[in-house]
Amino acid sequence: MQARDIMTSPVITIRQDATVAEAAKLMLDRDVSALPVLDDSERLAGILTHSDFGLSPKFRPLVDNIYSLLGSTTTPEHLEETAHQVGNRQVREVMRRNIITVPEDASIEHIARLMLRAQIHRLPVVTDDRLVGIVTRHDFLKLIAQAA
Repeated sequence: MQARDIMTSPVITIRQDATVAEAAKLMLDRDVSALPVLDDSERLAGILTHSDFGLSPKFRPLVDNIYSLLGSTTTPEHLEETAHQVGNRQVREVMRRNIITVPEDASIEHIARLMLRAQIHRLPVVTDDRLVGIVTRHDFLKLIAQAA
């Protein structure tokens, strides 16, 4: 079995010039945990995930005092103000750029190993630098459910 057999396609994406607020709304409206980011040529430029929005692990010991929203640190008293400021930033400013991808013919064994080794939850699937799908942990759950 290959990536093309289990990937989700079409993929819900966002443009790099969209705002973070637009990205957050799209993720909530479409119930997705990540948005591949496309450049002006419709090529994969980055990815924005739900974990990018939340509390940074480096601040967990200070959880009662300091929060992090997409790289902006704030206190609980200023969380709403910071959220507004972050929401107005462009996706290109906060997206992850170094993305691991796989081709459509990648085996699911390779994909599973890669996801575990890199500690990631999703892999964009590309053909000729074009996004054609995405494989997520959810796709592996569907695979297991179909086997029953």
